[in-house]
Amino acid sequence: MDKSGILMCAKYAASPNFFGYCGPAQNSSVLDHLKESRGDLELGNILSQFETLYPYLRLISQENRIDDPFDKRVVEAYWVGNQLLEKVTNIKYWRFLNELLLLRKRMGQFEYNKTGSKIASYTLLPHHSFHVFNIFKRTGKDPSYHTLNTMDNCRISWGQLIENKLTSLLVRTHPLVFENQQLKLGAATAREVELGYKGKGFLDKLKVGDKISYHWGHACDHISQRQMKNLHYYTQRSIDYFNSPLA
Repeated sequence: MDKSGILMCAKYAASPNFFGYCGPAQNSSVLDHLKESRGDLELGNILSQFETLYPYLRLISQENRIDDPFDKRVVEAYWVGNQLLEKVTNIKYWRFLNELLLLRKRMGQFEYNKTGSKIASYTLLPHHSFHVFNIFKRTGKDPSYHTLNTMDNCRISWGQLIENKLTSLLVRTHPLVFENQQLKLGAATAREVELGYKGKGFLDKLKVGDKISYHWGHACDHISQRQMKNLHYYTQRSIDYFNSPLA
């Protein structure tokens, strides 16, 4: 297993696991591994128990002929976005959603038909934001339907650091909004993001102007300009699919 890929994956998976939305009840162990920068087999085994995350990593790795689902390139593709996503065809992704994630049962027939009607005209992307915006029901232990608020919290967001408050960060970011029957990224605004979990933090040496990603109101990683552009690009493509008319 790629240790750096395991650690990167844990940074993004920590918050939904902390709130009990996804994965096994081992959040304390996940956070200890992150605090100690310990990307070992134990952490990989915990992450492989996430019922939606791990199958996505396997899909992306298999379609790109990469042996390790925790290869950092694969992990980045799913959470942030990169060219590996483009190698997964509509047919393979649709089959994955139906056979492994039981999409029809999860969504219900009406929403299933709406999503399926678009696949001949639009590209599907095995990106985290695509699943959040277009599968409609939350994953893991909560089977309820997404709202605008839960979609905004569940997607991976990004922002520029305005102020480091030591236990939290003030970032300039673009929230998800719904206007004129269209989902979109709204005007830039300031948002406070938690830096750690009950005293357990894993990001340091952050300074004003740095770009960060966050998930469920908690900071995930210090990201590069390239990663921020990719996250914006693949998030927007996922929004475009949500807004696209039925075939």
